[in-house]
Amino acid sequence: RLHRSAAQKGSQTHMRCAIAVATSFSTALTLAAAMAAPRTVTPSSGPVLVTGASGLVGANVANQLRKEGYSVRAAVRETSAEKNEFLRAMGCELLRVPDLLSDEGWAEAMAGCVGLAHVASPVDIAGNTPEDVMISQAVEGTERALRFAAEAGTVRRVVVTATMASICGSQREKNPDHLWSELDKNDAPQTGYSKGKTAAEAKAWELAAQHADKYDVTTVHPAVVLGPLLPGQRASSTMLLLKQILDGAVVPSMFGLCSTTDVAAVHVAGLKEASTAGERYLVCSRDQFSTLDIAELLKEHAPDQSAGVDLAKWRADEKVAALKPKKPSTDNAKACALLGR
Repeated sequence: RLHRSAAQKGSQTHMRCAIAVATSFSTALTLAAAMAAPRTVTPSSGPVLVTGASGLVGANVANQLRKEGYSVRAAVRETSAEKNEFLRAMGCELLRVPDLLSDEGWAEAMAGCVGLAHVASPVDIAGNTPEDVMISQAVEGTERALRFAAEAGTVRRVVVTATMASICGSQREKNPDHLWSELDKNDAPQTGYSKGKTAAEAKAWELAAQHADKYDVTTVHPAVVLGPLLPGQRASSTMLLLKQILDGAVVPSMFGLCSTTDVAAVHVAGLKEASTAGERYLVCSRDQFSTLDIAELLKEHAPDQSAGVDLAKWRADEKVAALKPKKPSTDNAKACALLGR
């Protein structure tokens, strides 16, 4: 009997081990299948949270999502603020997330969401914020958004608004023959903003690997974003940049340009297209433009329009221009292909 009892116990132990192994294997297969399956977001999937929704890019992302039938939650500092009423008018649900650097409001805003467009980032064109603060705020804000996306348990796609500055910066003028693309990385960002955005992108990819079982990540890298404000929307930081150029507070430079609608369209594609998972997308004009180039384009296409302000008197240095006869170029083929251009 002792021998038979021991045999039975051994058999039962083996059975339990076999069940445990089978269960673990089944769980692993389920997890692998979930990771292999395209985790796309459709209008019927559930709501999408858009951070920075009151800004030029965030508002256009929210607007494009609404046009395509998505349920949109707009993360704003104050839901009752008059400046955010245009978001409510377009059909967005306003959720209070008062600060990128605080946990307040994030869990409630993210609950039940299937997608996240993380557009919000600290901007200080006036240059009053210390560089180390700009960097830490950008990184911490991205970390918080993606952490709460993982904790929600329902988010399957994340699109992070990065910047062209994390691909290239002053290197463009030093290497005018190089065609800049998503394959490049800016290893020497110059400003607090570009350093912060570059570090924030690195954090996003770190968290993408950490939470690969939960969601896929795509980053969008716009150049200087231009386009009309939406009905009822107030001026954004992009408008402040243009004003400072006109006022002479910012020295004219070479700009890559892109439109609000193109940037928004790439964000939406990042949520709904399986092929965008794990990819970077540079959204930029192929050619770079100086302020003089922009002025000439405006004169050609809108000769009857006046700037309405006193423009700064900038004069090109012909000797310097002769040393740099070729303008840097960017390769926007990847984003164009995504948008069917």
